[in-house]
Amino acid sequence: MLSITAIILANLSVCYIMTNQNEEAEELMKKVENEEEASAATSNKTKFFHLCIINLVIGTLYCSKGNYEFGISRVIKAMEPYDKKLGTDTWFYSKRCMISLIENLAKHIISIRDSVLQECLQFLEQCEIHGKNVPTVIADSLTLNELEDGNAKNTVTYEARLLRALLLEVINN
Repeated sequence: MLSITAIILANLSVCYIMTNQNEEAEELMKKVENEEEASAATSNKTKFFHLCIINLVIGTLYCSKGNYEFGISRVIKAMEPYDKKLGTDTWFYSKRCMISLIENLAKHIISIRDSVLQECLQFLEQCEIHGKNVPTVIADSLTLNELEDGNAKNTVTYEARLLRALLLEVINN
């Protein structure tokens, strides 16, 4: 399974979900998880993101359909353990779901259980802790000088702290 591109497996999982074949999607995810665990046991240096990407895609799907409670829980699950899964690309997709959640809460379009909001706050706090050295922008020849200056605003820590402050403001108002 790990020889197949992660996004292909993620899209297959989404197809299963969209056609009400959730058991097949779960079975596929279990196979990927088992292979990742077996491969991780033999190679400590190789990072596997297949299950992470599948969960991010599924979480994004549910968030886009308005089921934020399940979608956000998938996104958070995808990023665990944070020290191994938190990166520029994974942060980009997980923060999009968080931003959408915050926007819809602020507009009073949705309401979310307090326990889910607490999970979101804990998630953002963990991203703050583990994102100090994780850039939010990939440098190219045009932006290389800006990023080399060590601009703290271009880190996951900064963005997670900002999103946490926004979420707290929405919760408290």
